[in-house]
Amino acid sequence: MKIAYVTDVIYPFVKGGAEKRIYEVSRRLVTDNEVHVFGIKWWTGHDDIVVDGINIHGICKPQKLYSGEKRSFSEALQFALSLMPMFKYDLDVIDCNQFPYLHCFPSRLVAKVKNASLVITWHEFWGDYWYEYLGRSGLIGKIVEKSTMKLADTIIAVSKNTKKDLNRFVKNVTVIPNGVDLGLINSIKPSEKMYDVLFVGRLIPEKNVDILLRSMPENKSLAIIGEGPEKEKLVSLSKELRTNVTFKSGLPYEELIGLMKSAEVLVLPSSREGFGIVALESLASGTPVITVNSKTNAAKDLITNGKNGFIVNLSPKAINSAILKIDKPNMTKTAQDSVTDYDWNITSHKIFNVYRSLI
Repeated sequence: MKIAYVTDVIYPFVKGGAEKRIYEVSRRLVTDNEVHVFGIKWWTGHDDIVVDGINIHGICKPQKLYSGEKRSFSEALQFALSLMPMFKYDLDVIDCNQFPYLHCFPSRLVAKVKNASLVITWHEFWGDYWYEYLGRSGLIGKIVEKSTMKLADTIIAVSKNTKKDLNRFVKNVTVIPNGVDLGLINSIKPSEKMYDVLFVGRLIPEKNVDILLRSMPENKSLAIIGEGPEKEKLVSLSKELRTNVTFKSGLPYEELIGLMKSAEVLVLPSSREGFGIVALESLASGTPVITVNSKTNAAKDLITNGKNGFIVNLSPKAINSAILKIDKPNMTKTAQDSVTDYDWNITSHKIFNVYRSLI
């Protein structure tokens, strides 16, 4: 089978949950299939490269992902207008990351011309959140989001929450969650460097890292691992609060998992989280997770209160209290046992079965 993934951000050049999913699934499917990834060229050298057997095509120059604190419209538009190289390839299935939406429309055209099936992988439904994000212009975002749903032959949602939201408009939705490489995680040793509390993710407003900084107990250390438009503001806040915090980014995966294994807890205070792969990775590492009780936070579905972590209100007081309640020695086994079904091998097999059903 000839499979194409369409995503503006490509792992390992840009690191996040959606791009990690494509990489992990691709490197498993490439054993018996021809796999292409079309995206922005985040690397130097040739436009077309091969990584772990995956054919990666850089179809336009790097763009800033964010304009201020919001995703850049010009980046999304330029990427969508640069997809003409896809017409050169015979394809059976095209799978688009839903965000940032615009590229799904030319992908539908390619699919029609090539007689290919179009799958859209949906990580997060926005709905009325568009108004909070863009003000009155949010109406345009809602229209684009709803129109995008209609393009797909089938939609793969990464969580039950997202499927429920999408089912208000379309019915062709299958839930296939993200995963982790359980074998790799089990093989990595805990880091000798130890932080009490970890945050891992993009530094953007909805991650609420500022609230985490205000939540920290005086005797606990914190490592914030990630990049994003909020970083400068968060560094200033940490100095103002005199928090024992270290900022890191660009860590090799093995080093990141080592830090997770040695930490007491991972805190993911996101009010919006399409799935939360970092929570899955932390649990697989035997480290409990604190996350927040938000309707749009799918990561909370991975947590059983008091067993492998805590689900709390989004406030410094509630997060502080949960950090102090963490009992890692008695939570480690439960944390690991809770994610045994979330392996990339299982996820990849389920995704391939969806593709095969469309051929």
